Amino acid sequence: MKRRITALLTALLLALTLCVPALAVTEYGAYYDETDQLGSIELTYQGEKMLPQLTQELGVDLRVDAFTEEDVSEDTSVEDIAAYVYENSGYGCGESKDGVSLTLLLRSTADGAYTLAENDWCVYAFLDEARGSAQELSDAVRNAVSPYMVERAWNGKDMTMSATALSQAVGAMAESVENYIHANASTDVAGEDTEAVAGEGAETQTQEPTDADMNYIFDLSDKLSFDEWAELEAQAADISQRHGCGVYAAFVDDFTEYGGGDSVYKTTYQLYHANELGMGENRDGIIILLSMADRDYAMFVYGENAENAFNEYGQEQLEESFLSDFGSDEWYSGVSHYLNTCDEYLTLAEEGKPVRKSTLPMYIIVVAASLVISGVICLVLKWKMQTVHKKVEADEYVAAGGLQLTKKYDRYTHTTETRSKIHSDSDSDSGTSSCSGGGGSGRSGTF
Repeated sequence: MKRRITALLTALLLALTLCVPALAVTEYGAYYDETDQLGSIELTYQGEKMLPQLTQELGVDLRVDAFTEEDVSEDTSVEDIAAYVYENSGYGCGESKDGVSLTLLLRSTADGAYTLAENDWCVYAFLDEARGSAQELSDAVRNAVSPYMVERAWNGKDMTMSATALSQAVGAMAESVENYIHANASTDVAGEDTEAVAGEGAETQTQEPTDADMNYIFDLSDKLSFDEWAELEAQAADISQRHGCGVYAAFVDDFTEYGGGDSVYKTTYQLYHANELGMGENRDGIIILLSMADRDYAMFVYGENAENAFNEYGQEQLEESFLSDFGSDEWYSGVSHYLNTCDEYLTLAEEGKPVRKSTLPMYIIVVAASLVISGVICLVLKWKMQTVHKKVEADEYVAAGGLQLTKKYDRYTHTTETRSKIHSDSDSDSGTSSCSGGGGSGRSGTF
């Protein structure tokens, strides 16, 4: 029996290593997706940013693997796969290989989607005994992840819903690991006794805080340093929570990788809904997305309160506060100005004074134009009456013999020529326009 299992696992490893080039596989750092259908901006952020940063802070390797049943024997369980992959793929931190992996084995459907059965996912953990119990850690993660592995979210009909459930599961996994390590571990991330190091007079370094729930600034193109990202993330979280309106910004390499076809605006609102962004019952929020491949840009506003603060005119004015920064590759300044202006507009809306286009100048222009036109007409009529004199007899108003034309001429006066400007490529380097769709409104263009 042991030889059979060993043979099956060996065949699995060979299948995974040799067949990967022929399969649709996507790797997002610590997140591996063999289905190529469980991608989202939040999962990409988690795999490339959040999980690696948390791994560095805690010294616990965090991994997420989504496999398919192709080339896997019916006798091979998801637990066998998780254990083999963890132990043979370089997972784990330090000599004790501390780490936690969430492994899914998805089954394909006739229409090309995937389902997840109740027993086709597992949590696998390694942990140094000095830091806690691997079994307790595994149980804690499993309990946190279970609510997102229900059949309703993995019914094989809506892969967007499945991707959302997986991103929520990954967030719960990260939070539970962080809580367990902080509550139970007595060692630092390097596995050395903290008190001993301090006793030797060594300097202790403060680790950057990592919050699994911080999901406002998605920097998937590495445009911000960690310090810049952390500062903007904290600022966006503060603004969102104070106003009850999510304020988001996303940098991606190519928006077409996230669906939406060739429409950056459609991709933006699909990402907003797929990741259940927004706050409150109406999921009020605003997001801007910048795609670096062709420097495409979109803004999406959703929810009654958000659209009150950012109506069509407000969106246009908001755009002017940051788009020029992005056009000059000033990424930090652009996001900072965007967040500050959003805070200002939301505050004005709460005070009952949302940003609106003033109608007073238009009234003044209309009144002034009416007075000028009336005055000109009166002056013209008065000027024409200067040569008019009162006649004594009625027939004196008629010229003798009536009107007689003695000569006719055809004279050339001028030629009217119309020209249209031929626009060069530089004329279309930037520009935006209003959009609608996705249940909200926004703008899109280039920067």
